[in-house]
Amino acid sequence: MSTLSATYKQRQKVLGYPVDTVDEPLALEVIEEAWGAKRGLHVVTLNAEMVVASQQDQALDRIIRHAHLIVPDGSGVVWALRLQGHGVDRLPGIELANAALALAARKGARVALLGGKTEVLDKIKAILPTMHPGLQVVASHNGYFSLDDEDQLVDQIADAKPDLLLVALGVPKQEYFIDRWNHAFPNTVMIGVGGSFDVWAGNVKRAPAAFRKMHMEWFYRLMAEPWRFKRMSAALPSFAMQVLQELAQNKLTEKKHGEKVRTGRQAKPHDKSKERSKDK
Repeated sequence: MSTLSATYKQRQKVLGYPVDTVDEPLALEVIEEAWGAKRGLHVVTLNAEMVVASQQDQALDRIIRHAHLIVPDGSGVVWALRLQGHGVDRLPGIELANAALALAARKGARVALLGGKTEVLDKIKAILPTMHPGLQVVASHNGYFSLDDEDQLVDQIADAKPDLLLVALGVPKQEYFIDRWNHAFPNTVMIGVGGSFDVWAGNVKRAPAAFRKMHMEWFYRLMAEPWRFKRMSAALPSFAMQVLQELAQNKLTEKKHGEKVRTGRQAKPHDKSKERSKDK
């Protein structure tokens, strides 16, 4: 059985959306296996905001449901899984992407980068090989392009034959791009990495380890980037309420099922002796 097939045994659901309860080593096994098999792979790093956005966006909904590997990026998703009794930890997209780059450097895999400002891209193209000696960045393009430019852009990146393509266009634009062009990258592992390029370039500080350990990275980001408030204040309460409602409904269903089973066990057995006496 392939590693990817094995992850499906660990696939759970959060508000109906699939999540693979994998840790970083297993996710990297899936990526390495895809490279060995020359098979394309779309990795989604799922968080609460994406779930709520997908409920209003049929295209994003379909893309997430059809992704090959869906990891629990956000604290909200992990919280929902733990309420269901699954012992799972966060696998932040930036950490998975960084680990994938380290794996690419060790295995001689070819890497392409798409997204961010030109100066940010130039900076990380210089920084990443120092972080991961031997890393081959074979193609790159900033995130400022129109749909009319995409054919030429995709040709340029595809011609470099990348094994790993990191797409930093933000949600949902990066998911749309990967879905629209996956046919052009049949042998490539593609991961949407959001604002990771800015973090690697040093332009944005990631939450301190203490915040991450307490699953409060979202709160740190909100303090550092207040413009997120409107979006998060709408998505996060909605997500939490839906999760709690689903949990309550599931418990009610389990209770009713348990009562039905107990009632069935307590039912009096059919008395065949009475039937025999009637026959006489």
